[in-house]
Amino acid sequence: MEEEKTKQKKESHNLFLIILLAGCVITIITSFYFFYFKKDYVFFVEIKCDPQVEACFYRDCENNPDICPPNNLSYYSQYTLSAKDFAKCANEDCTEACATKLIKCEKVNCSESDLQNGTCVLPTKVLN
Repeated sequence: MEEEKTKQKKESHNLFLIILLAGCVITIITSFYFFYFKKDYVFFVEIKCDPQVEACFYRDCENNPDICPPNNLSYYSQYTLSAKDFAKCANEDCTEACATKLIKCEKVNCSESDLQNGTCVLPTKVLN
């Protein structure tokens, strides 16, 4: 009787471990598929922006260099694009690809809170 209980206990532990390992393997395979093959996620890219012509996001790279990326863009536009399209950007710079509509880039517009916080500036010149 005691041996049967010990055997059932071992079998239930083994079954639990098998289910746990199967769940981990399925999670890893699914994640690998979506992130490596399907590339089903979104990139945010920053492109140089002229604050005299268009609304631009702003960060103070001169007084606070810690918040600036390596390209030191103080005035920039933000775009979202699909990760699978990012490979079409030359040298990880999507300026040309977005401008020529080689890839689908969606511009992120400034919100009211961005304007109030000073992280976004409106154009100083009006286009004719």
